[in-house]
Amino acid sequence: MRRAAFTLIELLVVIAIIAILIGLLLPAVQKVREAASRMKCSNNLKQMALAAHNFASANDDKLPVGHAQPGSDGRSTCVFVELLPFIEQTATYARWNGSDPSSNFGPAGSPASAALSVYFCPSHTPSDNPLLFGTIAAGASTYGANGGFVTVPSSRATGDGAFVHRVQIKLLDLTDGTSNTLFFGERVLVDGNLDSFLNAPLEPEVPFPPFVTIASHGSWAGTYGPNGGAGTLLATFRGINYGHPAPYAPPPPQIPPVPPPPVPWTTLAPQVWDRWSAYGSRHTNGLNVALGDGSVRFLTASMSYETFRASSTRAGGEVLADW
Repeated sequence: MRRAAFTLIELLVVIAIIAILIGLLLPAVQKVREAASRMKCSNNLKQMALAAHNFASANDDKLPVGHAQPGSDGRSTCVFVELLPFIEQTATYARWNGSDPSSNFGPAGSPASAALSVYFCPSHTPSDNPLLFGTIAAGASTYGANGGFVTVPSSRATGDGAFVHRVQIKLLDLTDGTSNTLFFGERVLVDGNLDSFLNAPLEPEVPFPPFVTIASHGSWAGTYGPNGGAGTLLATFRGINYGHPAPYAPPPPQIPPVPPPPVPWTTLAPQVWDRWSAYGSRHTNGLNVALGDGSVRFLTASMSYETFRASSTRAGGEVLADW
């Protein structure tokens, strides 16, 4: 008696059915994974908001300084450094050198190299943490603090957010209401279009403040120097998930060769600063934010820009109609 066996057609049918089932299951698995990541991200933001309130309770009702290099007390620091003792990172905080912020950055093991999961959204790609810049390791952060309408450089900052340059805002100064004022939100640490301009013939060739990749401002420990506060303090000057609209495109080659026209830094600089301080995320159609009352909400990319902007001011007196 011959042993029963599958025919080629039967095998192909079985394989096709399995492929269809996998195709149906994968999106469901991805949705579950993203839902879990989004929940973890929400919990991160809530923990930061509660840490800010605990800081205020221990500091005369004052929130942490947004960024200082140095502040009135002579220390160089930023909000995410000041929150460390309130997110169970007292040992890391104790090693922070506020007199010489550059000394905190170095190889693995230096204070700023700590990869803190509370400062990193699991949905973010790439997921490199810490970030590596040659021999320097920097703990990454996919979150920023609400600095107001414009935040970088400090010379053009409006200073109307909850966390600002060199000044500690008191909770009582949030006259718009804590439930109407942003505390923290998400950001995306990559922008290929913007970074492509590093290959452009800038004018001047070495601009000031310096032009670097957006990832260079991706550390929770902050940025110090001419671009101080970049990445740490977010702004609502641009909408949710704003990215630089187009990459650098040099003109086609000519014969005889002709140098490409220079890109004026005076034109590019505001675009660079706006992108460095923009809110954004890898979640679908929006991002998570923490408000001043400790709640967390998801803001859709299609929300009213006027409402989004108004939520970044602490005392603007705006009415958030569709909040």
